Amino acid sequence: MKIMLQKLLKHQTLFIGLSLYALSSLAWSVDEYRIDYRIERLDSNGVTTIQQYSDKMIRDEHNVWIERLNTQVHAHAEEGEHAHQSFDHAIQWLQKDKPSKMKTKDEAFQRFYILPDEKMRVHLKDVEQEMLGMRSCWRCEYILIQPDLLKHIPAIQSHAGVQHYQMHQAGQTLNIVWNEKDQIVERYELRHPAQGYSKVFSVQKMKSPISTPWIQTEKYSERDYSDFSD
Repeated sequence: MKIMLQKLLKHQTLFIGLSLYALSSLAWSVDEYRIDYRIERLDSNGVTTIQQYSDKMIRDEHNVWIERLNTQVHAHAEEGEHAHQSFDHAIQWLQKDKPSKMKTKDEAFQRFYILPDEKMRVHLKDVEQEMLGMRSCWRCEYILIQPDLLKHIPAIQSHAGVQHYQMHQAGQTLNIVWNEKDQIVERYELRHPAQGYSKVFSVQKMKSPISTPWIQTEKYSERDYSDFSD
């Protein structure tokens, strides 16, 4: 009886230890970022539109969660109607597919719109993502730029694991500040003065989230994006 009790206690201790290890690993692997965007466009009528918005991004090895925090658009021109206006600022959840025997250049993933009020997730197929101008590239979403982009831009400065890349080409200037440790862009500046276009975003790492938001969607109903099309 005593030996059996010792074995049970040993297994229980092992289970608790593995559970704590899993929780610790999860906590360290989940990061939260705030991304502030500013985009300027000059149209053919000489009207400059300035769009500013911020996103919250929570990510781990298999998930990317993007949630719009605010949006400001300043322009004198009227804005056109959007075919799916209800999804314009919806939460997006990207979930990497489980590894398969077929090796591809980029990891496959699923993209969902998340509607918390309706307790619903809406699945987007690849063709629908392409139609909406979304990137069908996991690493692009995870690190915020094309994975191979830095290979073609000269590095002009490096300090404490952060590299500054800069390129001047065809009347435009591109600056990227890259955090090697976190594998993410810290600042991105693309400016094309002759065309009146600029896109700038900066990334700030926040405190790690207490919980992963995608867990709550497990009990949500699921529909296809095509169910909402005209």
